[in-house]
Amino acid sequence: MLPMFTRLTFLAVVIASLSVFLIHPERIQIDTNLNDLNPEEIEDRNLQAALRDLNDDIGHRFMVVIQGGAGSDVAKAKEKMQSAIDDLPSLSVLYDNAVKEDYLSSLSPYRFNLLSEHQRQRLENNTAAQIASEAQRRLYQLGDGVRVIPFNDDPLGWFTDYVMSGLSSVDAMTMANEGASGSVESFSVVFSTYPKGMGEQAAIYQSLERVKAAVQQDYPVTVLYSGMFFFAVDSASVAKSDIQLIAIGSGVGVIVLMLLVFRSLLPLVLSLSSIAIGIGFGVLASVYTFGSIHVLTIVFGASLIGIVVDYSLHYFYHFLSGHPSPQQSSTKHQTLFRAMLLSVLTSLVGYGALSLSSLLILKKIALFSCTGLLMAWLSVMVLGPLVTGRPIEARQAMLRRIIFGCQSVFARKPVVLKAAGLLLAVAGGLYLFMGSVNINDDPRHFFHVSPSLLEQERKVADLAQIYEPGRYLLVQGTSEAAIFDALEALYAESGELRSSFTSILDWLPSEDRQAANYALQSTLYRKDGALDLFAAKLGLPTSQFDKLKAEYASAEGQTLTFSDLLAQLPSLPSLWIEGGDTIYSFVLIDKGSDLSQIESVSERIEGVSYMNTLANATSALKAQREAGAQLLLLAYGLIALMLMLYYRQIKAVFLLFIPITASIVTLAAVSLLGQAITVFHIMALFLVLGLGMDYIIFAKEMAGQRSTTQQAILLSAVTSLLSFGLLAFSSMPIVQAFGSTILIGNTINFIAAISLFNQRQTSQEKRPGAE
Repeated sequence: MLPMFTRLTFLAVVIASLSVFLIHPERIQIDTNLNDLNPEEIEDRNLQAALRDLNDDIGHRFMVVIQGGAGSDVAKAKEKMQSAIDDLPSLSVLYDNAVKEDYLSSLSPYRFNLLSEHQRQRLENNTAAQIASEAQRRLYQLGDGVRVIPFNDDPLGWFTDYVMSGLSSVDAMTMANEGASGSVESFSVVFSTYPKGMGEQAAIYQSLERVKAAVQQDYPVTVLYSGMFFFAVDSASVAKSDIQLIAIGSGVGVIVLMLLVFRSLLPLVLSLSSIAIGIGFGVLASVYTFGSIHVLTIVFGASLIGIVVDYSLHYFYHFLSGHPSPQQSSTKHQTLFRAMLLSVLTSLVGYGALSLSSLLILKKIALFSCTGLLMAWLSVMVLGPLVTGRPIEARQAMLRRIIFGCQSVFARKPVVLKAAGLLLAVAGGLYLFMGSVNINDDPRHFFHVSPSLLEQERKVADLAQIYEPGRYLLVQGTSEAAIFDALEALYAESGELRSSFTSILDWLPSEDRQAANYALQSTLYRKDGALDLFAAKLGLPTSQFDKLKAEYASAEGQTLTFSDLLAQLPSLPSLWIEGGDTIYSFVLIDKGSDLSQIESVSERIEGVSYMNTLANATSALKAQREAGAQLLLLAYGLIALMLMLYYRQIKAVFLLFIPITASIVTLAAVSLLGQAITVFHIMALFLVLGLGMDYIIFAKEMAGQRSTTQQAILLSAVTSLLSFGLLAFSSMPIVQAFGSTILIGNTINFIAAISLFNQRQTSQEKRPGAE
């Protein structure tokens, strides 16, 4: 049925895929990135990349908060925990002193360009003599002996004053306070190499838990974690349980059914081979396209077992024992090939429609499913003749009884069944459009998180979070100067609100500002300037500071960019990202700020946008849900066109009323069962359409073998419902949405397929109960 070139290509692909699994198994990485659940509604690719970099930077850090009654206990616990975590592979603790020292060493060579606002005012309003007198007074003032660099490098203390005034930005990365609830300290940890596989992530998590337990045992403190890493590990753990349940349940179900029905290992071997080839190729396609395979893709991939085996079942059932004439055999092959081809095409339409979503996770599921289904179908078409070369026997009596029982209930009066289906569809439609259907587009409800982890996050937020979660200002510009101009305009426009911001201005002034600061400091380092007058007041020769004045002269025109500072100080927050011709900078907002006023101010500044990630994601998911419904209608239109072209009859379109009815009734049912409708329910309806058309096409195409076709449909439905039924019991809401939708919808499809296409059987077919 397939040309030799197709067979040879299939064989080459299978051998190449198997070689990759055997030779380079390390390339198969399982991803747990929760950002794949975020919709990509931003058309600017550079901005998309910048936001991904920001999310990656956030995801590769986590915070440790230690709370206790006595400050000394908390300090000791913090020291022990920092040391223990720093010894773990792939983790680096951001020590308070180390961060400050790195910041100081990065700024020191450019100290002549750095001035605080107060220092600029002093240089503009005071004379050199006044500045020298003030420096002398401060030198002898009790308790003013702090110097961040040696006296000869900063005799007037101006660089020290600048650094001390800006240390609040550094201190924001750590926190220590005493309150009514006791002492609290925190520190940050970064991944030097982020663990890619679930096994590595689980190992690091267990190591952190052991460190936590040891510290809490030695000191009367409570240790809390906060970070995306812990959510990823928790979700991966839940997904792993789902994978095991679905894979084992589906696998065992397929094996038992195949052995019970065919009583032979040969059909079972081909079925399992098609499953392995399909899922294996889907894994490789995902890895080579996206660099890894997402854990949720594997969850849905496990459910493909129930669909992939359908091709084997239909194939075998149409080659049951018998010796047709050569002409009958040729016709039989052509009919089966058409049915198999239409079946896989409709399935590919259903799964392929998922790729039209803006959710990256659905794109990954679509790629995995489509490539897996296509290779599984090819495996049956290529390898099937090797199995059917010898007679195939099947236990049909039990299946016929089941089918006869279903038909006795639903197919006695097809007109009544059609009328009941139409009535249910109308009632379901009215309920969906006029009833109080619960719709939820909040991404926080898409995956299951353990209550203990949520409680820990809440406590950390109350104790240590200093910035508004998911709220920030985005600044865009084509040059560094444009970014700083926009930030300075924002600060000027914000008035008192400027104290609520943390931006690159808190770490470094613009290059233009640095040049202006350098010019202002000529008052300090010129001949007979403040430095010379200061030396005279101390009775020191002015030549003692000649080296310093020479350094000032040679520093002219040398400025520090924030990108260079970020390269020297990777512990800084990722507030500066360069993407293509555009630079993106982020302004963090202090917790408890007036967000509405900040949003209002940002609207008046060109290049500044207020970002509310949760609201934006919710809005995008709502738009995606609505767009998904429109795409579903488009899919129905495409399949309707395909049916009319294939059958050359307009009435062929009426076949679509079965999946339409199933979809409407399913949405109404899941809503009545208490589930909030999400984009994942809508996307699951594409599969209800694809699977429903599978049954309908086989029932219609294989009319000459009515009994065997219905048995094949029954087994196909059992395996599919088993797989997706197991999805319905997942603890992850997005998986549960898919499973429950397909479970209900596909049940309706199956009942309709065996009841509405139940014409009089041919004389060659056996009655129910016959062997």
